[in-house]
Amino acid sequence: MACAATMSLFSNRIISIGFRKYADVIEKKLAYTSISFVLFYGFYIYWFTPTIVYNSVFMAWIPDPLSEEVPSEEAAAMYKNTIQAWNNWVFVTCMFILFSVYFIMVKRLAKGQKSKASRSIFIQCSIICFFNTGTALIYNALAIVTPAEWILAFGQICWTCNHASPAIIYVTLNDTIRREFLKTVFRVTLAPKIEDATTSLAKKSTI
Repeated sequence: MACAATMSLFSNRIISIGFRKYADVIEKKLAYTSISFVLFYGFYIYWFTPTIVYNSVFMAWIPDPLSEEVPSEEAAAMYKNTIQAWNNWVFVTCMFILFSVYFIMVKRLAKGQKSKASRSIFIQCSIICFFNTGTALIYNALAIVTPAEWILAFGQICWTCNHASPAIIYVTLNDTIRREFLKTVFRVTLAPKIEDATTSLAKKSTI
């Protein structure tokens, strides 16, 4: 679900930039589509694939719990989780492509001008991508080699941070979500920043 959410985040940003004239119309639909996709994918993995368990030897969540005294093909087949393996490889490949496309589009959109809003969004996406991609790369490495303990520990830290960082990042760095969060939780209303207001007016005038 974390992988699906990260891919949806980058896909939404690319679509919003590519069709920025219609951003006000499609952003809410994109959000609900992404939420539906993430939930569907997560529940499918939960119900229809073998359970993965935490293994203290590899300090990671792997399909094979290494509980058999004598390894056998039957045990390997019982614990085999093909979707889990494909998930990590597809995620790393897609993130490389999406991040490259997103970086090029942001640079082209800025056209040499420094935009605080675009820079903030790029930083948010980069941080979220870093933790998830780091975890996926280390999990992929487990299928080929046995990494050093500090690499395994780093992967576990990334996996943990990946599930907490998006909320913290959005509340601290995203002005729109921070305003809505304070308004909903603490009943505090903040006026939008000048740059946000200018961007909104520019969007409407373009449309």
